[in-house]
Amino acid sequence: MPPALLRYRVSEDLDPALFLAVGERTSQDIQAAPLQANSQLLDFHSILDFGCGCGRTLTWLARQFPDAKFYGTDVDREAIDWCRSHLPLVEWQVNTALPPLAYGQSAFDLVYGISVFTHLDADHQERWLAELARILRPGGILLLTVHGEVARRQLDANWQQRLNREGFLFEKSTKLRGIVPEWYHTAVHTRKYAVSEVAAYFRVLAYLAGGMGDQDVLIAQREAASGS
Repeated sequence: MPPALLRYRVSEDLDPALFLAVGERTSQDIQAAPLQANSQLLDFHSILDFGCGCGRTLTWLARQFPDAKFYGTDVDREAIDWCRSHLPLVEWQVNTALPPLAYGQSAFDLVYGISVFTHLDADHQERWLAELARILRPGGILLLTVHGEVARRQLDANWQQRLNREGFLFEKSTKLRGIVPEWYHTAVHTRKYAVSEVAAYFRVLAYLAGGMGDQDVLIAQREAASGS
């Protein structure tokens, strides 16, 4: 079990039982999502958890699928150091706030980012989409979650009007001030905006409103280069 502060940075909660339960449920959701692309997790051999935190999800998946090679990367060096010491089934990497990642082109069959684009500002999102396209092999699958159709229902009327007008909101939380960087707070997307941003780099296969609780799921595929 990771230390309390590492758990809090991931879930804003200190309950160990909740930490484990959410990790297990998320691992199950990740297994279900590729079915939308006529794939299953057994089809993927090289899998990256982008924004892995302290391994809440990977600790479940790496044990369930021992034939796959799992990788985890995060900006949180303390979390990665803990993972390296306690979760040896995964290859861990610290990444910087902006690309590039320390992986080669077309390195992964599947890349997923759970509760990452729900927090990044617009500039970071655009840069990371381009980088995820670089490291995903042609035909590979991308799975991302966003605060979308489900989360927007919790906004008041003024916020909803602004979201409808702009397509994207990024708001800083006083609860997380001093704990997370200024570019990592709370982001909300309209479905149209989220699909458009992802479609600039991938072929969008599905959009699942509420696919992971209060987060929507985008499933996309990196297409082969023309003529290849």
